[in-house]
Amino acid sequence: MKNSTNTIITVVLAVAVAALFVLHFTDQRSKSPKVTPIQAGDSSVVMPIAYVTLDSLMSQYNYAKDVNDKLMASAETKQANLNAQGRQLEKEMQDFQYKMNNNAFFSQERAEREYQRLGKKQQDFQLLQQKLSGELMEEQAKTMKALSDTIWSQIRTYNELHGHYQVILSNQGGSIIYSVPMYDITEEVVKYLNEQYDPAKSNPEKDETKKK
Repeated sequence: MKNSTNTIITVVLAVAVAALFVLHFTDQRSKSPKVTPIQAGDSSVVMPIAYVTLDSLMSQYNYAKDVNDKLMASAETKQANLNAQGRQLEKEMQDFQYKMNNNAFFSQERAEREYQRLGKKQQDFQLLQQKLSGELMEEQAKTMKALSDTIWSQIRTYNELHGHYQVILSNQGGSIIYSVPMYDITEEVVKYLNEQYDPAKSNPEKDETKKK
């Protein structure tokens, strides 16, 4: 169950980051400089383009791994809380049913009051499930936005240093059918991102101005 939840959160993170990347780069496309078209068959020209494999980035970037662990811990805490209250509710309902089967209630009024109490407690439990689920989704959304913003910002800085015209985000099952390995900068980008990441700071980006 834990591995399944871990996988789900990791996939959700990757998909969300991909979606946010698309929004970022779509917004930037109109600001990109014009370049001279490359003639077909001209093998002497190296295209100023590169791509990053999202699956590899998410599994190797330390900040992304820490984010995943944090979300997992939060989800597990919420699930443990639900499980404990669910077991207590189930026990009380079983006790109620046992008393009903054995005519243990001294009056019909007492049985009805207990039935209503358990019904209210069951409703409260369902509301708690919805509340905790909503909290987790909100936490995931905020965390994924921060992760996406950080990756995008860092790749932009990396790109300024290495001069690629466009950086494409590639993921398994995506729209890129085939890509030439020489344009794959995933390893270099992951190395750069990890160098910028400081787990002791709330903001994973180092102050770039101090290095210039």
